[in-house]
Amino acid sequence: MSEQEIREGMLLAVWDEPPLDFDPDTLIRRVEQKKSRRRALVAVGVATAVIAVASFALPGLLPRDRDSQLGAETQTSAAPSATPSTPDRRRHQKIGDALADRLQRQRPEFKEVYGSFNWSGPGLKPEMPLQPVSTSQDSDDLYGFVYFTDAIGPTALLVTTGSAISPGQLCNSGTALFCRDVRQNDGSVVTEAEFRDGSEVVKAVSMRTFVDGRRSVIISSYSRNPSTGNGIRQNIPVGVDVLTALTTDSVIAWE
Repeated sequence: MSEQEIREGMLLAVWDEPPLDFDPDTLIRRVEQKKSRRRALVAVGVATAVIAVASFALPGLLPRDRDSQLGAETQTSAAPSATPSTPDRRRHQKIGDALADRLQRQRPEFKEVYGSFNWSGPGLKPEMPLQPVSTSQDSDDLYGFVYFTDAIGPTALLVTTGSAISPGQLCNSGTALFCRDVRQNDGSVVTEAEFRDGSEVVKAVSMRTFVDGRRSVIISSYSRNPSTGNGIRQNIPVGVDVLTALTTDSVIAWE
């Protein structure tokens, strides 16, 4: 029944009655006001219930990981988040750049000379180092190559730094053509060696053991490309004299 029908019905009902002490229109307006107030209260109650349910459900839906967007923003508002400590990879690249520059000075005929110490792989391949080397992101050890192209083709030198091995371990790592120690003015010791397979020299090594005796740097030259295991040649591309010049070069910040 519409509002107009209600009003007309009430007027007809009291037409022949004595005068009333209220106005029907006023009564109808009051009824409508109560109905509107009741609807508003119901709406507020529903909204309150929705908010209450959401407040319990939302924490379970929000990301708990600090690295997620909301978690990171919340953490940042409270205090700066700590970043994991890792070795300065820029230092490694500086060593690679310095090695490439010094090798180019020693052998100006080489082309496309550059150093690369890439830790993306899980292991040390294809050439295993002579010394213990860790590829963990928390380690300051080095494992990489100085690439270059000579008259025969592209190849590389293997460069590692890590826990020191004894000169005897180095000398016994193959059939040595010679293996000798050369003491340096700063107190470090350089072990130079060449190894043969039959009548051919297949590897030259210069190992510099630092003064503390705990760490060393080793640079090796092979008759094949140590970064790929391919490209076999009759002679090694770089001899021990150049390798020692690199391991003892004061420009290169080994330590």
